[in-house]
Amino acid sequence: MGNSVASIQYIASILKKKKLCLDTSPLTNGYNKAERVWNVAKLKFTIKDNIPRNTTPLVPSLDVLLDVFYKETDNTDIPLSQYNFRVTVEGKNQNGLFKSSWHLDYDNNNVQDFIHPHFHITWGGNKMKDLNLGEVLLLPTPRFSYPPMDIVLGVDFILSNFVKVDIYKQIQSDSQYKAAVKNAQEKYWKPYILSLAHHWCGNSCQKIQLTNIKAKHFHPTLID
Repeated sequence: MGNSVASIQYIASILKKKKLCLDTSPLTNGYNKAERVWNVAKLKFTIKDNIPRNTTPLVPSLDVLLDVFYKETDNTDIPLSQYNFRVTVEGKNQNGLFKSSWHLDYDNNNVQDFIHPHFHITWGGNKMKDLNLGEVLLLPTPRFSYPPMDIVLGVDFILSNFVKVDIYKQIQSDSQYKAAVKNAQEKYWKPYILSLAHHWCGNSCQKIQLTNIKAKHFHPTLID
């Protein structure tokens, strides 16, 4: 089951309350019901305190911009199409503006010069092509396999990677937020992850006893 627009509105209210997003209109106005299209452009998260350690160059704050576009479909395996997902990170100090960018691609074209997982996350992209990269080498690879993310999982991705763990846990403990993330994980991640499990164990995965590793060791944001 997917999330309702009301769930998205509620998440927007949390982001405002926690002063993580001053303007949530890209989120609250991002859904076209008639066309079943989400188009969230430049939803800005402002991280003023507790910048991730070893951020180089040192900046006093970060702006994390989330762009997500996709069309909802009735396909139970991959319930979206026309997919675009990008995270742009900006920081500014006395020496200028600095940027970094990640994007999650959905590329199901099997005719490629290089291996392309259908869903893959990559550093760089068009947002960084025009930057002065100094001694940095910008490549379109490696392409890390990663499950699809809708707008709810996109917000959770930002929070879990750029917000201190105690604040993130506070947000995650909210029952409505937790339900929205769980619904999205069921819809978008469960088919993806089960397809990987099916590769090895078919319909007999219950015969495998895992005692020392748990799913949350590898995906800590999974909701029970």
